[in-house]
Amino acid sequence: MSIKRIAVLVSTGRHPTSGVPRHCRNDSLALTIGIDLSQCKAAKLDVLHAGNANNPALMDYLALGADQINVIPTEPDSDIVESLAERLGDADLILTGSRAENGQDSGLLPYLLAEKLDIPIIANALELKQVGDRLEVLQFFPKGKRRRVAVTLPAIIAIHPLAAAELRFAYVCQQQGKIHSLSAPVGRGQATSIMQWQIQPATRKPNKLKARENLTGHERLLAAITSESKGGTVVNDGNSVEKAQVILSYLREHQLITF
Repeated sequence: MSIKRIAVLVSTGRHPTSGVPRHCRNDSLALTIGIDLSQCKAAKLDVLHAGNANNPALMDYLALGADQINVIPTEPDSDIVESLAERLGDADLILTGSRAENGQDSGLLPYLLAEKLDIPIIANALELKQVGDRLEVLQFFPKGKRRRVAVTLPAIIAIHPLAAAELRFAYVCQQQGKIHSLSAPVGRGQATSIMQWQIQPATRKPNKLKARENLTGHERLLAAITSESKGGTVVNDGNSVEKAQVILSYLREHQLITF
């Protein structure tokens, strides 16, 4: 199956120090990979953002090479899965970052969208390569481990932050690109609202220490500062050879040495 339409989902982030709106690096990696893949396969590239079309952070994605960003207007408390699913029904490949940098950055959006569209999802992708009618993905695993998986299109690929993609910003691309606001979905995408949730600041609950019954204050203090014996033998008597024999016996008993 040839790739005819590639959709890239982008979100907005904030600078960790200044708080200035900026692009999300994970989504920028997905966009760069999508641009390279679309040029290689002569596929149509569709960049989608659910939110406010006037957000200045979207200009960064234009500088990265996006010709046009289609913005789906949404309310701050709305569920965007339905809205995105309406626009992505005919996409052969959907690329996105592993998670957003602000807002509801739980990282669940790619999975919820894959469930809604009933298509497979591959997370933590480092490299993409089409082999026949399948897409071969190099997947990241901790401790330097990697594996290659083949997935049948259409599919959603969530790009890992360590993906081998070089971000290339160009001022001329930023000036030539366009941000187009799509029509808001009517009666859809508002089914689940976070206004139904109870939101409150996170507080750390203190650990309550229960005092043992029928113990004096001195006994409770000793119980708190001393630890129970975990077994073993303390050898105080004998010469160095006898003490070494005790250590060797212990190591052989626990199969730590074989001689």
